[in-house]
Amino acid sequence: MIRFERVTKGPVRNLSFDLESGGTAKILFDSEDRKNILFGLLAGLQRPEAGKVLFFGEDLFTHEEKERLVLFQRIGVVPAHGGLISNLKAWENMLLPAWYHRGLTAEQAERPVTEIFDQLEPGETGLKQRMGELPGQLSLYERRVVALARAMLMEPDILIYDFTFTGLERDAAQRLMKLTGEFQGRKAGRVSLYLCPDDAVSARLAADSTITLTQ
Repeated sequence: MIRFERVTKGPVRNLSFDLESGGTAKILFDSEDRKNILFGLLAGLQRPEAGKVLFFGEDLFTHEEKERLVLFQRIGVVPAHGGLISNLKAWENMLLPAWYHRGLTAEQAERPVTEIFDQLEPGETGLKQRMGELPGQLSLYERRVVALARAMLMEPDILIYDFTFTGLERDAAQRLMKLTGEFQGRKAGRVSLYLCPDDAVSARLAADSTITLTQ
């Protein structure tokens, strides 16, 4: 499902790994710069200097931009700071991709979104009621919840988590870990790839394999 073949880009050197259908993996970093480069490669934003980045057996960078966009409809990405559009309300950010690509209406999205929020509500006050606010008015945790829900509504085959648990209180991080693990198991063959700092929080994250990228 995700395959790197001797990929080099800046300080990321000669990286190879193969994450097969149904698998989970975490990649640990001691450098946020190195993590940002790898995230750019995974998101199709940066082209490798050498090697191949493959999704579903297809070399990502042999495709034109329009073809890559079609491919990414099967891939969910949760950026570290949410990646939300600043002038759209939280609920608009959450629903936009699913409406655009899947024709999912607000009424159809209500049940899965409620299920997500019900799992995350402890420790937050009125999270559901804050979905009418702009991203800049939300906490980091709330922005991550919106970004998670947005990705999950697309029912992707691959989910890439970018430092999703970093900077959160222990209980909040644990709730998000639990949610991502349960979502992984709800679709046969789904793949989850976690980009994580090499720290105590990431050590609690269960995954089938671990890759460490350090100097």
